[in-house]
Amino acid sequence: MTLMLITLLMGIVALVLAQSGRLSRLGGTVYFQSTSQSIVNDLQQHLPILLLGVTGAEQLDLALRLPLQIETRKRDFILKMKLSSPYTSLNVNTLLDQNGTIKTPNVAAFMRIFSHYPIESPDIFLNLLLDTIDIDTAERGVDTEISLTRPNAKNGSIANEREFNRIIERYLHLTQDRAVLSIPWGRYIGFDGDKMDFNALNAETLSLILTKSSPEKIRSLTRFRTKAFSTKEEVIAAEPALGSVFDTYFFIYAPGVSYTLLCDAVITENTHVEHITFQYNLLEKRVHHVEFL
Repeated sequence: MTLMLITLLMGIVALVLAQSGRLSRLGGTVYFQSTSQSIVNDLQQHLPILLLGVTGAEQLDLALRLPLQIETRKRDFILKMKLSSPYTSLNVNTLLDQNGTIKTPNVAAFMRIFSHYPIESPDIFLNLLLDTIDIDTAERGVDTEISLTRPNAKNGSIANEREFNRIIERYLHLTQDRAVLSIPWGRYIGFDGDKMDFNALNAETLSLILTKSSPEKIRSLTRFRTKAFSTKEEVIAAEPALGSVFDTYFFIYAPGVSYTLLCDAVITENTHVEHITFQYNLLEKRVHHVEFL
């Protein structure tokens, strides 16, 4: 762990030096977003240094817990960045396999959300989901194929919260059941990965799968765990009930495997603030999907 911290600090120092030099060269001659894009380019160069010490699940867990902040001596440039995992909850796109066949265990886990937050017509909501995820336009229910009436809605996957909200809107249109708005969807569902990183998992999602485990046990495996689990066997030793379901839903990070980090950065230069999000792939060591918010 000490080596990891030293590596992180070395990477931060390198980033500060590179960014300070870049800012002094840029001055005020270009638009701020161009400056911000140059910072993203610097991050792509230095993130491999920052994350050099990530050699397993425990080091990755530490990297996700550490807030990263750098600033110039005059405090005219401040960068605050948080890394997170997208593999924290049940990916709704895994309700179907690549052939369009329903994955019964995943659907069963998803439908348990409605045992916590009852709605009038859970079957209609499920049909809306499945008709959006599959690639055909055959309807599983009345008006559950959104793409037939909304040309900008494409089938094949649900990419983000904005697209998921279209399903909520159609459900409200069909049922007028506003109970669906009380569900804290962000605690249970996501849009990335075939499986969930057990070390990044939240208690709410795990409760959908370990239905017979006590809330205290679930919290001890997630919210209140004292360290990251390094192997599948270590997880099962902590909760034997996971033995029969682990491979269906979960994985433990190991080096040499593709893993995407979500990066949220806030950049302050003098009085101007820029908010940037992007993805960084640990295996490819590349930045993807940069967005200026």
